[in-house]
Amino acid sequence: MKHLITFFLFSLFFFSCSGSIDNCGEIDRKYEKNGQYFFALIMQENKNSKDNDGGGRIYSDVTVSEKDYLSKKIGDQYCVED
Repeated sequence: MKHLITFFLFSLFFFSCSGSIDNCGEIDRKYEKNGQYFFALIMQENKNSKDNDGGGRIYSDVTVSEKDYLSKKIGDQYCVED
């Protein structure tokens, strides 16, 4: 029985880590470079931060298709799959 519980916990951990994770953020900027299209996303923003506590915005630049680039506006939400 002990081995069965250990196996179950290991399986649960393994399968929960192997799935894809959707990361969503707000489009803060759009830009094009060398024929590729990019969004600068605000992935997280700590609105309750004080000036010196190290909080603030966390950005991520993601490559997108031309179709997504043209159809999305600054301020829209955009999700990328890892």
